[in-house]
Amino acid sequence: MTAYAELQVTTNFSFLRGASHPAELVLRARELGHGAIAVADRNTLAGVVRAHAAAKELDFRLVIGCRLDLTDASSLLCFPTDRAAYGRLCRLLTRGKRRAEKGACHLAYADVVEHGAGQVMVALPPERPDAGFAEFLKRVAADFAGRAYVLAATTPSASIASPRWRRAPACRSSPPTTSTTTRRRGAGCRTSSPASAKAAPSPRPGSASRPMPSAT
Repeated sequence: MTAYAELQVTTNFSFLRGASHPAELVLRARELGHGAIAVADRNTLAGVVRAHAAAKELDFRLVIGCRLDLTDASSLLCFPTDRAAYGRLCRLLTRGKRRAEKGACHLAYADVVEHGAGQVMVALPPERPDAGFAEFLKRVAADFAGRAYVLAATTPSASIASPRWRRAPACRSSPPTTSTTTRRRGAGCRTSSPASAKAAPSPRPGSASRPMPSAT
């Protein structure tokens, strides 16, 4: 078994985005020798119950999370670290769904901060990170000190001399390689296309990610 874990697994509870049942995804991650699997459906926790049942039966580590698509900022992966934080995440999603028509969820970044105690946050870069995203990273780092990360991924088909992402203020763009990792947002960070990450120990249920020391 390796220390690798997918951080953005989408189940069929993400309508028109995921196709496989949660239990199938947990089983497949175990078959592939992954160290864990993180179920993070979009603005819902609907898939984690069946994923939990399958993970318990297989004695496999499940990281419970949710992708928060916000109305006024870039998306975030949210991973509660204890039962109290899980409850706050549930209340956050309930608020967003009550504001919207059936099947939708309207959440702003201020709502996330209000329910942010005990949450590990992973910022997802847009297709082309810009100065606005760099400023957003600073806000996330300040609001979730010690629990803020940015997802850094790479594209194997890209040239080392031609980074896929534009250089954004306050961040350094990393040249594409064949590996992927998640790094903590500090004064400087590396960003590239969203994908998966290598697992490392984290608070339960925590995210399977590797922190990067802040730049001085």
